[in-house]
Amino acid sequence: MMVNGKRTGEFFGTSRAMVLLRDRLERAAATDVSVLLTGETGTGKTMAARYLHQRGKRSAHAFVQVNCSAIPGSLFESELFGHEKGAFTGAQGTRRGLFELANRGTLFLDEVGELPGPQQAKLLTALDDQTFRRVGGERTFSVDTRIISATVRDPERAMVEGRLRTDLFHRIAVLRIRVPALRERVEDIVPSARRILHEVSARHDLPLPQLSAGGAAYLERLPWHGNMRELQHLLEAATVLARGGRLTPDILEEARPSLPAAPSGEGSPPDRVAERAPDPGRGALPRRYSFEGSNEEECERIREALALNRGNRTRAARMLGMSRATLRGRIRRYGL
Repeated sequence: MMVNGKRTGEFFGTSRAMVLLRDRLERAAATDVSVLLTGETGTGKTMAARYLHQRGKRSAHAFVQVNCSAIPGSLFESELFGHEKGAFTGAQGTRRGLFELANRGTLFLDEVGELPGPQQAKLLTALDDQTFRRVGGERTFSVDTRIISATVRDPERAMVEGRLRTDLFHRIAVLRIRVPALRERVEDIVPSARRILHEVSARHDLPLPQLSAGGAAYLERLPWHGNMRELQHLLEAATVLARGGRLTPDILEEARPSLPAAPSGEGSPPDRVAERAPDPGRGALPRRYSFEGSNEEECERIREALALNRGNRTRAARMLGMSRATLRGRIRRYGL
């Protein structure tokens, strides 16, 4: 839980995906509608929630964050609505809940899709009219709180599977905003990395390492299943290892943790696909290259890149050092 955080949330990046995201957030911030933020883990949904709060008319009041997946069912009502003295064993005094703490401000329900059904029903009742009673109390409290929620789950699938109440979804998702994955905005990776390196070196009082051209290309090739969080952790480790030197592919590779196998449907193995070398004898395919040869050579390299990446055009385009649109045009040209 985090109350009244002071850091201003900023979304760094000039990609079309980030421009569109900031535009939607700015429009939403000017209102009090309930917003559901969706997206993969590590994309920055918490930062998006702070952005909405700090750009809105409630910015002078509390921003209260709660991780719904971390609240035990037995403590749910006490955490959200508070309790009176003696309400249960251990309740030695009156305690205000998160709804009260967020009065006139924003309540951010992170991982709201992880709440069990009974807790979802209790939450819905409080959200409908923004009234509640403390555990063990008789007085009804009214609050004026903006609700922002977030989930990594696909809401439609969660509703079909019975994991998310349909009525709760419609209550918290008046406006739905998806935070894009890092691999969807490759052009933001290197500028973001350089900004993070400045922050990391200053925070740990370490020399600022320089990102080499090879290191930049290495970062652009990775699939980033952990998104911005993964990028931040990798660069923090690399800054320690580099000791003020250049961040080369070798240093970055050393800084990367060993990761488990890819989720079902993502291909295998997960994060070395675009880096994997071809079999000996097939001709070494450089990790990134430009085409200066004949059309036949270009066609063959595109065919090989597609094979190495199991037909995934986004990854193949990264390996080839071209945009996905350019790759699509080449595929049409050569009939691949």
